[in-house]
Amino acid sequence: MKKCVLLLAGLVLLIAASCGDGSCYDNSNSLPLVRFYASGGGQVTVSGVSLRGIDAPADSMLVKNQALSETYLPLRATRESTQWIIEVAAVGGSGSLSDTLTVDYKSIPYFASAECGAMYSFELKSVDITHHMIDSVVVMQPVVKNEAHETMRIYFKKQ
Repeated sequence: MKKCVLLLAGLVLLIAASCGDGSCYDNSNSLPLVRFYASGGGQVTVSGVSLRGIDAPADSMLVKNQALSETYLPLRATRESTQWIIEVAAVGGSGSLSDTLTVDYKSIPYFASAECGAMYSFELKSVDITHHMIDSVVVMQPVVKNEAHETMRIYFKKQ
C-alpha cells in the first residue's frame, strides 16, 4: 500500500512538472526589444553607447559605454510615458552626442498563466526622438508582451 501511495504521488508530481512549458522564463518581463540600424542600411553595432532613464528612481544607468546592436528598454507600468537618453561617444574620445527617446503607451495588466502570474503588456501610442545622431525610429510591433520580438528599430545617421 505504501508503494502505491509513493508511486501515485510521484506520478502526480511528474504530471504537474510537465504542465509548464517554461516560456515564462524566456523573457520574464514585458520589455521592448530595440535594435540598431544604419540609416538606409542593415543592422549595426554602435560603439560607446550609454543609456539612462529620465526621472527614473535610483540609478537610471542601464548601459555605460558599451558596443550594442540591440537592447531592452524598460517601461514603467505606473506611467503613460517613459524617456531615455541615448548617448554615443565620439570616435577618438572627443565628446559625445545624445538623443532623447520618448515612448508614450498604455499599460494593460493581464493574467499570463499560473506559472507566470499577473503581468503587464504595453500598447505603444507614439514614439519621438531628437535628431542629433539618430535619423528615425520605426515601431515594428506596437504591442509589447512577455515575448522576445523586435519592438523598435532605431536608425542612426551615417557618420
